Amino acid sequence: MDYTNLTDEELEAARVAVQAEQERRANLAAIPAQIAALKQTFLDGGGDPVDLP
Repeated sequence: MDYTNLTDEELEAARVAVQAEQERRANLAAIPAQIAALKQTFLDGGGDPVDLP
């Protein structure tokens, strides 16, 4: 994409869209480990595995 021909507003919109996509990808990468850690914390605290989906 040639960013030199964009208006300031278009360039800002592209920057925001790229940042949102980077955050989405980072979330997709991080969430499985977060879920595993939360599950382990739940189980270590005496939670019943039956209560988890």
